[in-house]
Amino acid sequence: MLNRLKGYATKGLWQSLAIIIVMFIAGPEIVISMELMALVEVMGASSFVLMYFSRLRLACKITANRLSKFECYSLFFIPSFANLKQMPGLLYHTIPHRLCAISFLTLITAIVLLSYIQLFYAV
Repeated sequence: MLNRLKGYATKGLWQSLAIIIVMFIAGPEIVISMELMALVEVMGASSFVLMYFSRLRLACKITANRLSKFECYSLFFIPSFANLKQMPGLLYHTIPHRLCAISFLTLITAIVLLSYIQLFYAV
């Protein structure tokens, strides 16, 4: 038992001594390298998240441009928040008229089809 404890103590002593020698030889470069490794980890994670957010923003911008192109004959535009605070009636023009009409007709068609299906198959 005492020999095992002596072995652990000397092993720990040699490891501690080796760490102290390396710290004296390397000096502040070890601390700098640890800081740089932490910086690389943080920058990697933040650039990964930034990549996904930039792709999401691009997808939203492409969708908004296509919607604006589709609604080119109506008065569809997206006003700023300051303009909406000054004139709340401007909110009416942010409604995409063509898209609302197509959605309304699609909804009516779906309701009629579902009612016919229910009428024929529920009996």
